Amino acid sequence: MILLQLVCVVIVVSYVAIRASRAEDKALALSRLAILAVTGWIGEDGVIRAYGFYGYSRGWSFFLDRTPLLIVLIWPAVIDSAHLLARRLVPRGTPLVIAAVAGVIVLSDASLIEPIAVHAGLWSWVRSGIFDVPPVGIVGWAYFAAAAVGTFEVIDARRAREASSARSAGRGGLASLVVLLVAPAATHVALVGSWWLLFKWFPGDAAPWTVAVASWAVLTPVALTAWAKRAGQRVPLAELMARAPGAVFFFVLLAASARDDGPLLVYAIAFALPYFALLAHRARLAPRSRAPAAGVD
Repeated sequence: MILLQLVCVVIVVSYVAIRASRAEDKALALSRLAILAVTGWIGEDGVIRAYGFYGYSRGWSFFLDRTPLLIVLIWPAVIDSAHLLARRLVPRGTPLVIAAVAGVIVLSDASLIEPIAVHAGLWSWVRSGIFDVPPVGIVGWAYFAAAAVGTFEVIDARRAREASSARSAGRGGLASLVVLLVAPAATHVALVGSWWLLFKWFPGDAAPWTVAVASWAVLTPVALTAWAKRAGQRVPLAELMARAPGAVFFFVLLAASARDDGPLLVYAIAFALPYFALLAHRARLAPRSRAPAAGVD
């Protein structure tokens, strides 16, 4: 467990370093990562305490109440990189559209991460579902990401309409603090609403091979569409590669802990398809974005 946590530290530090090196407004980019960390802890710890649906293994070091410190530091990189990718994929999107795309990207991330982590014993759920993970447990981070990204996008859109003075630019970091209130509250509302409308009635464990086949049925058309539309031409290679260490980590964890679990292996491999499709036509150069969201560039 110590080695695993050290690898997580390296992944987080490398992402922060790459993020800072590419951002036009480094202070804003780093401040938003910090805000995501604090907000994510507020949201997740609140969810654990309010609903008691899952808990982390005591093998983790340095807990902040119910949540391991490393988990608090990892998810900002996941959400921030999803935000960057969403902006590249829908460069003219409204805040709502970009938030929705980022939420879908994080939903895909969580769909991969949760079953592997649970199988490896990093945390556990009290209800069953997809590879021992209830569907509501997968959508929670997607709700949070969409709320946080949407709030950042609204802030950035407002800043873009203002005069580009030093004073207006400097307000981005302070205004971003509103995420501390919006994202956790929106996540709780979405979780409770979707639980009573849908997930409470989910019929227990899903057949593993059915879920594995379904993952390919869903993600293959997504990958083919991305390839046909040459979506990767809008995404600099550096931004795709910034997500690679985390993905590699979970695939190595999968190989180490579930190499005899055929359905889980087949299920997980499907999630690599969209990224291979983006890499097939990825941007040959890595220009800095001229979008107004300085903290997202």
